[in-house]
Amino acid sequence: MKRDELINQVEWNSGGYGFGVCSVANSMMWAMDEPSADKPDLKSTVAICGDPAKYTDEELEKIVAFAKRRDEKYDSIFRYRRGCNMILIGKEEDNAPSHRWMRKRLTWNMGPMHSPTLEEAIAVMER
Repeated sequence: MKRDELINQVEWNSGGYGFGVCSVANSMMWAMDEPSADKPDLKSTVAICGDPAKYTDEELEKIVAFAKRRDEKYDSIFRYRRGCNMILIGKEEDNAPSHRWMRKRLTWNMGPMHSPTLEEAIAVMER
């Protein structure tokens, strides 16, 4: 698959990492969200955070394959993807030569949310 096709397979998160202070009310509203003419269903139950330019093709391939597995499982249970407790995943650059990977559900507001590698981040979310 070409890079542009990989990028278009999943949702992209350019905002925050979750609901913050109003998480209870927002998660209840989000849980009842359904597609409409003005709000199409989600491409995926997984969203990648940040600018696509910071991800390598290999990283995108791994994330898209993971997203397809999660989507298939989710779609076998639920009618719509809108309202899902979306998985957010993102490469966080630091001053070291390596990166850490944020991985969380949209509604998580505490607990471990990072893994040292993409592979570990995916493994945690597939449990």
